[in-house]
Amino acid sequence: MTPSPEFSFRTRREWLERVDGATYDALIVGGGIVGAGLARELSIRGLKTLLVEQGDFASGTSSRSSKLIHGGLRYLEMFDFGLVFEALAERHWLLRTHPHLVSPLEFDLPVYDKANAPPGARSGFLLKMGLWLYDGLSLFRTPFMHGRHSLEETKRLFPGIREEGLRSSLYYADALMHDDEMVLECLHDSVRRGATALNYVRADEVSARGADGFFEITLSDRLPSDDEPPRSWKARAREVISCVGPWTELFGDRVPAGAGRKLKPSKGVHLILHWQRLPIEKCIVMYARDGRIVFAIPRKDLGPGAEKIIVGTTDSPSTGDPGEARSAAEDVDYLLSVLTRYFPRAELSRRDVIMTYAGVRPLLDEGVAAEAKTSREHQIWRNSAGIVFMAGGKYTTFRNISVELADFAFPRTRASGRVSKEPLSTPSEYAMRMAGTPLWGRYTDGWLRWKVRHHCPCTLVDLVWRRIPLWMEGAALPPAVLDSVMAIAQEEFQLTGAQLARQRDALDQSIRRNLPG
Repeated sequence: MTPSPEFSFRTRREWLERVDGATYDALIVGGGIVGAGLARELSIRGLKTLLVEQGDFASGTSSRSSKLIHGGLRYLEMFDFGLVFEALAERHWLLRTHPHLVSPLEFDLPVYDKANAPPGARSGFLLKMGLWLYDGLSLFRTPFMHGRHSLEETKRLFPGIREEGLRSSLYYADALMHDDEMVLECLHDSVRRGATALNYVRADEVSARGADGFFEITLSDRLPSDDEPPRSWKARAREVISCVGPWTELFGDRVPAGAGRKLKPSKGVHLILHWQRLPIEKCIVMYARDGRIVFAIPRKDLGPGAEKIIVGTTDSPSTGDPGEARSAAEDVDYLLSVLTRYFPRAELSRRDVIMTYAGVRPLLDEGVAAEAKTSREHQIWRNSAGIVFMAGGKYTTFRNISVELADFAFPRTRASGRVSKEPLSTPSEYAMRMAGTPLWGRYTDGWLRWKVRHHCPCTLVDLVWRRIPLWMEGAALPPAVLDSVMAIAQEEFQLTGAQLARQRDALDQSIRRNLPG
């Protein structure tokens, strides 16, 4: 691969100076996984591309997932066979080409006798049939085939699991990932290929397409600054493509002809626990009373001393600004009740929840009453003013969605499936980035400095939330680690003492907003 380009707050400043009056083939609005994937795909096709994101890259839905690359076993119950087949094919590509970002994970389904099965649980026979279908839809390109653990092995893998009526467990393969990291790697590769990507830049207004075939877009700087007043610019683009997920209708209010589709946003909440409090070795698949699947996912890959458990997710209607979505007391209680049903001896309570996070899924309104039953298929459309929109979809299929979007917006461009399937980065590159003094878990000071220079954070919050997952420690951020991160931020961002203090306050507020209520 070619050397890593600088992609930092410094290049951001330089690029902003060149945006005013510039003309692009495509302006992408939204710096989540689909926008990042599309920027890469358009750059592969040689199109001059500008991506803008009103917050930090991946600060919305794309960093608030279950951190899984999976086909979606539960979508078989909805007969979404095409979606599962597509997702499993992309899972295979990601596992094969990105072992440093995506790793196999065993998922286990406890099997109880009928009289003692937890409410909502499926029968062992149906589960076995579903797992054969799941492996078949992957064309048997799976890290390992599904199988069965004995009762004793199940109890060993899941200490404290409810034993009444427990007979065994069925297991199958899916994968674990770092969701925000995937977004940043896509953007890094798109910049390497010639794209321009700007965080903290908002598309305030889009004009009607002119007689010359171009839209004019008014952009504004949303990065807080003590030294400069807010600035705005105007750029031109042949195509404007919205990849803003649950913000689709809000962005539609700022463009001619609106979004042209109705969304049914769904809030998903996750809890973070210390792994030592629930020391499970594999991911366990549990059922809530309403039949919804809930995962407890061990994150031992974060490194020694940083091991966590992610529990989720919920599926409930969401209204208002998706950026303000938070966990509510009933969300925490819902997930804890599922855990307690499966691990009664663990005696888990709110005191064990060290952090929460909530994201909003951009589901399309198809008239289905329950959010959990709403399809995860995506749609791409052009409104009557010619602006392209995309909503729906699964994180796992982001590359396919990006290719489809590029074909839709630029049908005459030449696609290259071979280049599209090239890796974003390599394991050896990752190993080099990790060199340095240990900081937290598997992460080092060298890793964080590389991030500052090549993954474009602009604030201390960006570092702690999306360049190193230190936020998972919640209110108990290790003081020595945080001091080291702040020292790096002050040096690299060239902050005064007062500026650093304000950024520390902003970090504290962001953590408090996500503590369990």
